Amino acid sequence: MAKPKNTDEYLARLESNFAHPILTRVRKVVLETAPQVEETIKWGAPTFEYKGIMMSMVAFKNFAAMWFHKGALFNDPKNLLEATAETTKSMRKYNVSSIEDLDEEGLRGLVLEAIEKNESGEQVEGFNQRDKKYDSSELLNEALKNNAAARKTFESLPPSHQREYVEHIESAKQDVTKQRRLEKSLTLLEQGLGLHDKYRK
Repeated sequence: MAKPKNTDEYLARLESNFAHPILTRVRKVVLETAPQVEETIKWGAPTFEYKGIMMSMVAFKNFAAMWFHKGALFNDPKNLLEATAETTKSMRKYNVSSIEDLDEEGLRGLVLEAIEKNESGEQVEGFNQRDKKYDSSELLNEALKNNAAARKTFESLPPSHQREYVEHIESAKQDVTKQRRLEKSLTLLEQGLGLHDKYRK
C-alpha cells in the first residue's frame, strides 16, 4: 500500500480501527493548542512541524503513540512520556490504548513544551553525535559469515540502517539478550528487511 499523502488520508485508512478516534482527537488538540503548526507526513506517519519537527503520531496494533522529538527535555509534570529504549537520547513517546485513557490536558502541556523547545533551538546534549561503539558488532559479523541471505540484505542496507542492527544488538546489557536480539536480527535480514521497516511503511 502506498504511503498516505496527508493526515486526512492516514486517518481515513484507520476508519474502523480503535486508533482512529484517539488520533483524530490528538490532532484536534494539537491544532487547537498550536494553530501555527504545519501538518505533513514523515516516515509514513502524520507529523506536526513548527521551526522543525515537533511531534508525530502513529497507530500500532494495540496502542496509538505520540512521539515528541525533543521529549527528553520536557518537564512532563504528569509523567506521560517514556523512552523507547535506554539508548534513546531525545525522543519520547506517549502511548494511549483507548480514547478514555487520553489525557487531553496533559497532551496540551506536552504540545506547548514542544513549541517552546523548538522556538529555543535547545537540543539534548550529545544528540546526533555518533557513538563509535556501535560502528560494528563482532557478534553480528561472525553470524553473517555463515548466513549468505542475511549478509546479502545487510550489505545492501544504507549505513544508517546497518547501524540500527548493530546498536540493537550491542546495546543489550546481558549476553543472553544480545543473543536473542541477534537471532531476531538474522530472521529479519533473511526476509530482506531492515530492523525498523515495519514502522517506516
